[in-house]
Order: sequence, then structure tokens, then C-alpha cells
Amino acid sequence: MRQEYRIELIEEYEKVNFYSIRMQGAELTELEAFFEKFPEGCEYDDEVDVIISWLDQIAERGALERYFRPEGRYGDGGGVIPIDVGNKIRLYCLRLSDKILVFGNGGVKDARSWQESATLAPYVKMLIDTSRFISSRINDGTIVLVDKEIVGNLNFSRYEEK
Repeated sequence: MRQEYRIELIEEYEKVNFYSIRMQGAELTELEAFFEKFPEGCEYDDEVDVIISWLDQIAERGALERYFRPEGRYGDGGGVIPIDVGNKIRLYCLRLSDKILVFGNGGVKDARSWQESATLAPYVKMLIDTSRFISSRINDGTIVLVDKEIVGNLNFSRYEEK
């Protein structure tokens, strides 16, 4: 199945810009869709609060590498918030630099690894593909990272495995 999506700027801070993926035709970005899954008062309130506190820290200090646990293979750029041990909730993102962070989606960890999770694997695979697409476009000059901005063609399409 062909998926079309774009990367959009969602929040600007002094040290970092937050971007998120928006699927074609979707009302919400992937980050907004993530938070919609966990309304206030749900059983995961404490874990959502941990994620929000990490986002506040990243907004204040930048997308420093130490704030993320890598997902996928080294160099994919995919990461997860929080890095706290014991949390069941995962929010996946793509750290392009200390100043640029692209959010995908996430959910409740329901398997030993994201690769074994029918729920989480599609989110991580999308970010890994997006990382590849961005790297390719940086190499050919159609995307440039300028300070906290991603400049260029931010529209993507991919074929999702069934």
C-alpha cells in the first residue's frame, strides 16, 4: 500500500525545532495522534507525564543524543522517548541533529522488541524509511538542514509492507 506524507514544523524553541509526520489526508500529525491514544485519566497517565517531561527538557536544552535510546540499526537515526527503564509507552522520533527532531507515533510496548510488535513496528519502519529518504535528499541537495530548519522537499511516499 502506498503511503504519502509530509514532515511539518509543529513547535519552535530557542535550541530546537519539533517536526512531525502528517499522513496525506490526516487531520492530526503523528505526534498529535500519539497523544490522542492516551487521554488524561487513562491508565498510562504517569508514563505520559514522563514523556511530556522529557519533551520539555529537550525543548529547553536541544535534541541531545543522550536523551534518546536508538531504535533500528545504528545510523538509522530512529530513537525512542523515554529512555527510562520500565515505561511501557513508546514515542518514536527521528533525531536529525541537536536542533531538529521529527516525531512519529508510538504506543504501548506489547512485545519484547518493536520488531515483534504488530502495533509498533510500522511506526519505527516509517521513521527508518524517512531517515533514508532525508539522507538521500541531503546528498542530492534537495533537502538542506539549516540551523533548526529542514529546507526543501518534505513530501514523501513509501510502500508499506503487508
